[in-house]
Amino acid sequence: MLVCIRMTAQQDPEAKIILDRMAEEIKQYPSIQADFSLIVLDHKENKKNTTHGSILIKEDKYKVASGGTTVYFNGTTMWTHAEDDNEVTITEPDNKDDDFLSNPAKVFTIYNRDFKYLYRGETTIDSVLMHEIDLFPRNLDLPYSRIKIFIAKKTGQLAIISAVGKDGVDYSVFLNKMVTNKVIPDAVFTFEPLKYKKITVVDMRGL
Repeated sequence: MLVCIRMTAQQDPEAKIILDRMAEEIKQYPSIQADFSLIVLDHKENKKNTTHGSILIKEDKYKVASGGTTVYFNGTTMWTHAEDDNEVTITEPDNKDDDFLSNPAKVFTIYNRDFKYLYRGETTIDSVLMHEIDLFPRNLDLPYSRIKIFIAKKTGQLAIISAVGKDGVDYSVFLNKMVTNKVIPDAVFTFEPLKYKKITVVDMRGL
């Protein structure tokens, strides 16, 4: 009974205003480029792991580099390049996938269709005043039970996104050094195996 009451309360109009404002601002950017820190907290094993990387987003395309691996996605095809192994895996992911964790390009707008949301109020993190909003996925089959996001009040930009995993593993992404005024050619999001000598190509398309 308590769960039902809670879920009906989460289409919070105050949260929607903030989220819609962020999404509208994003639409005006030719691209989004940022550095990030990913913190993985495993509560079962009491372990914490931190990695750093960079992300580039343009419309439904993205490029993510972290830990010696770079992922390219041009809107249809994905290339996962493992630099140390000189290997690239090619796939065609399902664009209808509701899990934004597998598609970073959705992170700024997926809330409008796939989540119920609740405004938690203002909080200060690293001397920056933030809006705190909880997102609850409509699809109960997703691997996380809640997403918590923090949006800088002054700039309206997404700063932190945290996923509470059902398996006891939580993921938090901290965005920084965000640049939004660069015009990026589409070719940046396509990987060309022929430019790499003796690279191993694992083509999973159609399987």
